[in-house]
Amino acid sequence: MTAITALPQYFLVFSVLALILLPIQVQANPRPKELVTIAADEPLSIILMIGDGMGFEHVELARLVEEGEAGSLVMQQLTWNASMTTFSADDPITDSAAAGTAIATGAKTNKRYIGINTAGYHLETILEYAQTLNKSTGVVSTCRVIDATPASFMTHVNNRYDFDKIVRQIIEEADVDVLLGGGLDYFSSDNLTTMESNGYTMVYDRTSMMNVASGRIFGLFADVHMSYELDRNYITTPSIAEMTNKSIELLSQDADGFFLMVEGGRIDLAAHDDDKVRNALDTIAFDNAVQIALDYVQEHNNTILIVTADHETEGLVVLSHDLNSTLPGSVSTHNEKEAVRIERVNNISVSWTADYHTATNVPLFGYGSAFEDLPIDTIVDNTNVYFFMKDYYDGNPLSIVPYTPPATTTTSTTTTTSPTSPAPPLDATLIVVSVSVVALLIVAVFVIKKR
Repeated sequence: MTAITALPQYFLVFSVLALILLPIQVQANPRPKELVTIAADEPLSIILMIGDGMGFEHVELARLVEEGEAGSLVMQQLTWNASMTTFSADDPITDSAAAGTAIATGAKTNKRYIGINTAGYHLETILEYAQTLNKSTGVVSTCRVIDATPASFMTHVNNRYDFDKIVRQIIEEADVDVLLGGGLDYFSSDNLTTMESNGYTMVYDRTSMMNVASGRIFGLFADVHMSYELDRNYITTPSIAEMTNKSIELLSQDADGFFLMVEGGRIDLAAHDDDKVRNALDTIAFDNAVQIALDYVQEHNNTILIVTADHETEGLVVLSHDLNSTLPGSVSTHNEKEAVRIERVNNISVSWTADYHTATNVPLFGYGSAFEDLPIDTIVDNTNVYFFMKDYYDGNPLSIVPYTPPATTTTSTTTTTSPTSPAPPLDATLIVVSVSVVALLIVAVFVIKKR
C-alpha cells in the first residue's frame, strides 16, 4: 500500500472541510456579490468630495446664507444621506490624518498616521486601487496638496507633518494624473523638474490651468494654502469649482474611468479661527464644486458622487438669524454676490462651543443609482465610505457595515470612551487556504514517516 492510499482519516476530514468551505466564501462576506446594472459602454468612475471640518451646522450656516430659510444647498439635494462617525483608532476626537485614512482605506488608524494602520503597515488606498484597474486618478485641495486629507489618498507616513517624505512619495510613487492645490514652497525646483519630465504640464495660475486640454497636470496656485474664497483673486486663482471642472474634463478622457478626490480644505481653517464669514463662503464655494460634479454624474450614470467631511471643527452652533429675502442668486456680479453673502452671514448669530475638532457626526451624501437601495437617515462609520467605493468599482451592490459605536467603560471616578472599528468581514478564502496548508503538512509528515 502506498503512502498516498494510506492517508489517515483525519487528513480526509481536513480535505472535505476545505471543499465544503469553498462554496460558502460568499456567505462569509456580508457584502452580496450580485452585479449592479450598469451601462456597458461607460467605465465606472467615482467623485469623492470632502469638506474638511464641515459639520451639519457649517452646512446649515452656508445654507441660510446662500439659499435662505426655505432653500437647500446642492449637497443637501443629493438623493441619499446619512450621518457619519469620525472617531480614530486612538481617540474619539480624530484628526484629518486618521479620518482621511479611514475614508481612503477602510481602516481605522491613529491620529497623525497617513495611509498606514496602527501597526505601521501600508494600507492600499482607494486611489491606488483605482490605479490597479487602469483608471486615471486626481487629487484637488484648497489647502496644500501635502496636507493630511489629500496625502491620505496618495502617501504612507507615520507623521502627517513629515512633509519631506510626503513630497518624495508624491514625486516618486503616487503617480496621480491630476494634482491641483497649494503648497509650492514645499516642492524644490528639482521636484518640479522631475514632475515635468514625468509628463506633467506645470501650471501656476488660473489661465494656464484653463488652457490645458489633455494629459497630466500639476497645478500649484499658492506658496502654502490657497486663498480663502473671500480673499481669492478670481482672475488669477482658480476656484475649487473650476479645479473640479478641469479635473473631470481631463480624467474623463480615460476609457477605463477615473477616481477624483476634491477637498474643501479651508472650511476647517476658517472654523479654527472662529471666522464665520470665511467659513460660510468657503462652504458655499465647495457646494458650487459639488454642483459641477453633480452635473457630470447626472449625465454619466456609471459615475457616483459622494460628499462628506473628515470631522467637525470647533463645535459650531447656529443660534438665530435676522435675514431678509435678498439672496446672492438675485444679483449678477461676483462682487455683488460676495457683498450679499457677507451681509447675510453677519446677520446670523453663531456660537463656537469647542476649541478644536469634536466627536460630532458629520454629513454624508451620495448620488447615483448605486445608492438607491440603501436606507437613508442612518448612521454610517467613515470606514464604510471606502467599502462603498471599492464595492462600486468591483460591480457589487453597496451595503452598510453594521455600526459599532465606541465602547464606554465607567469607573468610580471617570468614564472612558474607547474607539472601536466596525468588525471586518470574515475572509473565507483565508480559512480555505489555512485548512489546505494544514492538510498538505499532514500529507508531508505521513509520507516522511512511511519512508
